[in-house]
Amino acid sequence: MVRFHQALAALLLYSSASAVEVTLGNDGAINGRGLFSKIPDLMQTATNRFLQALGIEPGHPVCVDPGFDTTVDPMMLKVMSTMLKYEDLIAALEQYKVEGISVGSTTALIPEASDAAVSGAPIEDGQSGDIDFPHGNIKAIATCGERSVCDATYGLKIAGTPDGLGAYLPDDKTVRVIVQNEGYGPLKVEKYDIYVNNGTATFGGSSIQYVDYDRTMFASFMSSDMPASDMVVGMGEMIENVVNLKGELVGKRNGYSETPVGAHFSNTDANGTYVMWKKPVESDWFFMSMCSAHLEQKHQWAEGVGVEDNLHITTEEWAYYELDKEFVGLSAHVLDLSSKTLYATAAFTNGGFEKIAEINPQHTDYVMFAISGYNGAFDNDEVIPDENIYPDHVTALRNAAYGPRADGMNYTWPKDIVPFRVYVGIKGKLEDGTDAPQDDFLARNGFKYGNIYGFAINMTNTTESAGPTAGVWRDEFHKSATNGDFVPGKWIAQPWRWDGEVKNFQHDGSWDYQNPPPGAEVGGELEGYHWWMSKGPDEGGCKTEHLSPDPRVGYTAFVQGSTCGYFGHLYLKDVPTVLEAAAGDLPASFEGEYYVYQGETDVTSQIELGGKGQYTEGRNATRNWDKDGIKEDGKLTFEDIDGLELLSNVLRIYSEDNGKLYAILQEDSSSKLGDRALITSALEHDADGVDLTYYFIAMAGGEQNSRMAAGVGIPKGVACYDGEKYTTSSHEFSGVFDASGLVRKDILGNFLLSASDIGALKRANDRAVPINEKYIIMTLQASDWSCGVIGAFAADRGGQWLLYQPNIPVDEAVF
Repeated sequence: MVRFHQALAALLLYSSASAVEVTLGNDGAINGRGLFSKIPDLMQTATNRFLQALGIEPGHPVCVDPGFDTTVDPMMLKVMSTMLKYEDLIAALEQYKVEGISVGSTTALIPEASDAAVSGAPIEDGQSGDIDFPHGNIKAIATCGERSVCDATYGLKIAGTPDGLGAYLPDDKTVRVIVQNEGYGPLKVEKYDIYVNNGTATFGGSSIQYVDYDRTMFASFMSSDMPASDMVVGMGEMIENVVNLKGELVGKRNGYSETPVGAHFSNTDANGTYVMWKKPVESDWFFMSMCSAHLEQKHQWAEGVGVEDNLHITTEEWAYYELDKEFVGLSAHVLDLSSKTLYATAAFTNGGFEKIAEINPQHTDYVMFAISGYNGAFDNDEVIPDENIYPDHVTALRNAAYGPRADGMNYTWPKDIVPFRVYVGIKGKLEDGTDAPQDDFLARNGFKYGNIYGFAINMTNTTESAGPTAGVWRDEFHKSATNGDFVPGKWIAQPWRWDGEVKNFQHDGSWDYQNPPPGAEVGGELEGYHWWMSKGPDEGGCKTEHLSPDPRVGYTAFVQGSTCGYFGHLYLKDVPTVLEAAAGDLPASFEGEYYVYQGETDVTSQIELGGKGQYTEGRNATRNWDKDGIKEDGKLTFEDIDGLELLSNVLRIYSEDNGKLYAILQEDSSSKLGDRALITSALEHDADGVDLTYYFIAMAGGEQNSRMAAGVGIPKGVACYDGEKYTTSSHEFSGVFDASGLVRKDILGNFLLSASDIGALKRANDRAVPINEKYIIMTLQASDWSCGVIGAFAADRGGQWLLYQPNIPVDEAVF
């Protein structure tokens, strides 16, 4: 069991741990939290003695490993021999000792510039392949399976697979990078659990971790030869407290019966009864598929404009529930960075999400967020392979309570039946619109009283008149769309609003988009308007994937990607005027615009490989090689754009890039040869016939990749061998964060940003850094790696945290 492995590892590390009391619960689980509470003290003592021996006073900021003895006494060996795969645990400990694996010590890279069989790079377990990246430098700052050697968290592992991320300054000397692992708990691979709420409850599945880096060393890291471990000053878990949708501290699960107080409602029905498809081995609850995330700093748009606290907004994406049970669904979660408290919020519905990020409200009393994701990915494909079983019993309950729809048809399952969305909330209000206490974190930041607005367009298509797409839905429109194509519309408030009462999913707002927007009924002032969805109100199409807020001053806008490979820019118009006219309430609508950057069209001539991006058998990264592409000489379009984030630069007289936006795109297509990461040329959506250029950054993974097929893993030994071959799958670049402002200096070498500064100053400093001097943090998932040091300590699966500095062609003109 996971905690048993942790306990034994701790006993192996310190013989004095034999004095620690351990009790065995009735369920066979180790209950000895005293074991873990005393380990940091033991580590503190050992580390201090080690540092003193080196002539260094205790309290030196950089984490240093005092080393440990892996000798196992005969009695302990006898106990361990009863464990399944106990040899793996001993081997992993020995690997830590011999190789000195600690957070940031791994310099070998998972991504590569070209397949090693083509480039001639070494194919060796634990080693990099081709790292001659054509459009910028990449270095590792943390790798899954590495362990903490910091006093307070000695032995804690970097968990995989890394996804949503952010970074900020906890103090003026430290850069804190936070990354969440997209874990699936018992539905896929169980990770070691974490204690929350003073040990009251345990969580498995996804988690959020941090690594602290010395700021001065971090700022020079890309030009240095040192490993990231040389600048690590701290590491730990970001979630210490969890609050549920009712505002209760989450407590211990009451088996498989109702948990009347303190339930984690993503795992239960509205009564608190556990209803997930599979049960966790040890943890009370689990966070399911924390996918992308976005770190939001206080007042990041201007003084008083934006959220009131530094926070990290994360999501749960999809789930399998028991086939005959009701369930609440998956909410978003907001992490208070100062208290490390994670609050569940249903302000965005309980439909599960890909990414939620703050956009500029241009008003001190409001907050605004862009929303993307499945909208009900609760179908189960494990019962019958390759067949999705939908919760039809929940659809029947929806129809019984609310049916039929306005068109006379029954509701259908709402997955991917959803338009582009934004949320507008009012700060300091409770769900009923009354004033909230100042200490109400969610209310203070606008998460309790607000509306969701969907993007709707005129879908009329008659001989007398036609809307902007002539009645064509979103996916079909993009099959022939080109850069600069324009779709006007309206952002209209959907009828449903979170009222603070936890209900089962049939009552959720995720179903609203199967009816016309308010005012669009026959005879209404907006007759002919419909929510602009992937395929319309009757079936789902392509998913709205990652999005990114427009970081420019004075814009309420964001860029949205799609699993169909298209992406574009969405604007809300006249926002300050509309919000001021609402006089402290929520408006009915905003005018809106959508501009295409890239349709679902041939991009092969737009991709610049820079001499790299070469696969085996003469194939290259101008094409996508997913399960269909591998059969058809490659796909010509983008496929499953997952990660997407905008990078900005300020307008200056002498400018490399003329104040333009750039975007990093990361595919999640399950490419057989290796998924791609790319960076765009300066974005523009003028209808001038000029397309964007996409510069190849790197590729990773793939079932047919030469390194993967040979069992290369990073760290060494994490690839799994089934007795005949190595288990291989695609890897996924899956997150981007611009950390440039955190390390920007003046001409005297002094940092320009302080930990106490508002977020608007961080964004201003980001903009002031030219694109080819940026510090961009990215995450990379390696979901096929679950052996070696990762598997032995239940650290989920593999992956890496990366720092990237671009080197792309820019406009050097003076204007």
